[in-house]
Amino acid sequence: MKIDIQQIEHLAKLAKISLTEAEKNRFAKDVTSIIDYFDQLNEINSSKFVIPTEPALSEVERVEGSQILNKVGEPFHSDEPKNLFSTDKTLAEAPELEANQIKVKAVFDR
Repeated sequence: MKIDIQQIEHLAKLAKISLTEAEKNRFAKDVTSIIDYFDQLNEINSSKFVIPTEPALSEVERVEGSQILNKVGEPFHSDEPKNLFSTDKTLAEAPELEANQIKVKAVFDR
Protein backbone atom coordinates (compact mmCIF):
# COMPACT_ATOMS: atom_id res chain seq x y z
CA MET A 1 0.00 0.00 0.00
CA LYS A 2 1.58 3.26 -1.08
CA ILE A 3 1.33 6.20 1.30
CA ASP A 4 1.37 9.52 -0.52
CA ILE A 5 2.48 12.99 0.53
CA GLN A 6 -1.11 14.13 1.17
CA GLN A 7 -1.59 11.34 3.72
CA ILE A 8 1.67 12.27 5.45
CA GLU A 9 0.56 15.93 5.53
CA HIS A 10 -2.75 14.85 7.07
CA LEU A 11 -0.92 12.83 9.74
CA ALA A 12 1.40 15.77 10.44
CA LYS A 13 -1.60 18.06 10.84
CA LEU A 14 -3.23 15.63 13.29
CA ALA A 15 0.04 15.41 15.23
CA LYS A 16 0.38 19.20 15.06
CA ILE A 17 3.90 19.01 13.66
CA SER A 18 5.46 20.70 10.67
CA LEU A 19 7.54 18.74 8.18
CA THR A 20 9.89 19.83 5.45
CA GLU A 21 9.36 18.48 1.94
CA ALA A 22 12.34 16.14 2.44
CA GLU A 23 10.81 14.80 5.67
CA LYS A 24 7.43 14.29 4.00
CA ASN A 25 9.07 12.29 1.21
CA ARG A 26 11.14 10.24 3.66
CA PHE A 27 8.16 9.52 5.93
CA ALA A 28 5.98 8.55 2.97
CA LYS A 29 8.63 6.04 1.91
CA ASP A 30 9.21 4.77 5.49
CA VAL A 31 5.52 4.37 6.34
CA THR A 32 4.91 2.60 3.02
CA SER A 33 7.73 0.16 3.85
CA ILE A 34 6.30 -0.50 7.31
CA ILE A 35 2.80 -1.16 5.97
CA ASP A 36 4.20 -3.41 3.23
CA TYR A 37 6.05 -5.39 5.89
CA PHE A 38 2.84 -5.89 7.88
CA ASP A 39 1.09 -6.98 4.70
CA GLN A 40 3.76 -9.67 4.33
CA LEU A 41 3.15 -10.79 7.90
CA ASN A 42 -0.57 -11.11 7.19
CA GLU A 43 0.23 -13.68 4.49
CA ILE A 44 1.87 -16.04 7.02
CA ASN A 45 -0.27 -18.89 8.34
CA SER A 46 0.51 -18.32 12.01
CA SER A 47 -1.75 -21.13 13.24
CA LYS A 48 1.26 -23.45 12.86
CA PHE A 49 3.33 -21.34 15.25
CA VAL A 50 0.94 -19.65 17.66
CA ILE A 51 -0.90 -21.70 20.24
CA PRO A 52 -4.37 -20.26 20.89
CA THR A 53 -4.88 -19.17 24.47
CA GLU A 54 -7.97 -18.79 26.58
CA PRO A 55 -9.35 -15.29 26.92
CA ALA A 56 -7.89 -13.54 29.94
CA LEU A 57 -11.30 -13.19 31.60
CA SER A 58 -11.75 -16.97 31.70
CA GLU A 59 -9.22 -16.91 34.55
CA VAL A 60 -11.45 -14.79 36.77
CA GLU A 61 -14.88 -14.90 38.24
CA ARG A 62 -17.00 -11.87 39.02
CA VAL A 63 -18.43 -11.81 42.49
CA GLU A 64 -20.75 -9.43 44.28
CA GLY A 65 -19.74 -5.82 43.97
CA SER A 66 -16.72 -5.05 41.86
CA GLN A 67 -14.31 -7.49 43.47
CA ILE A 68 -12.71 -9.94 41.05
CA LEU A 69 -11.32 -13.27 42.21
CA ASN A 70 -8.89 -15.59 40.48
CA LYS A 71 -9.71 -19.31 40.11
CA VAL A 72 -8.15 -20.00 43.50
CA GLY A 73 -10.61 -17.57 45.09
CA GLU A 74 -8.12 -14.92 46.10
CA PRO A 75 -8.72 -11.29 45.14
CA PHE A 76 -6.34 -9.88 42.54
CA HIS A 77 -6.12 -6.71 44.60
CA SER A 78 -8.12 -4.95 47.24
CA ASP A 79 -10.48 -2.43 45.73
CA GLU A 80 -10.20 0.28 48.34
CA PRO A 81 -9.74 3.97 47.60
CA LYS A 82 -6.37 5.43 48.49
CA ASN A 83 -5.51 9.06 48.99
CA LEU A 84 -2.19 9.16 47.14
CA PHE A 85 -1.93 12.93 46.82
CA SER A 86 -3.20 15.63 49.10
CA THR A 87 -5.28 18.31 47.41
CA ASP A 88 -3.21 21.11 48.95
CA LYS A 89 0.10 19.64 47.78
CA THR A 90 -1.24 18.96 44.29
CA LEU A 91 -2.58 22.50 43.91
CA ALA A 92 0.65 23.96 45.31
CA GLU A 93 2.68 22.14 42.65
CA ALA A 94 0.40 23.06 39.74
CA PRO A 95 1.92 25.51 37.26
CA GLU A 96 -1.29 27.56 37.00
CA LEU A 97 -4.54 27.74 38.99
CA GLU A 98 -7.93 29.22 38.25
CA ALA A 99 -10.72 29.23 40.85
CA ASN A 100 -8.78 26.73 42.99
CA GLN A 101 -8.54 24.29 40.05
CA ILE A 102 -5.56 23.30 37.91
CA LYS A 103 -5.68 25.24 34.66
CA VAL A 104 -4.59 23.34 31.54
CA LYS A 105 -4.45 24.13 27.84
CA ALA A 106 -7.64 23.52 25.88
CA VAL A 107 -7.85 20.07 24.36
CA PHE A 108 -10.63 20.72 21.86
CA ASP A 109 -11.17 23.63 19.51
CA ARG A 110 -14.45 25.42 19.98
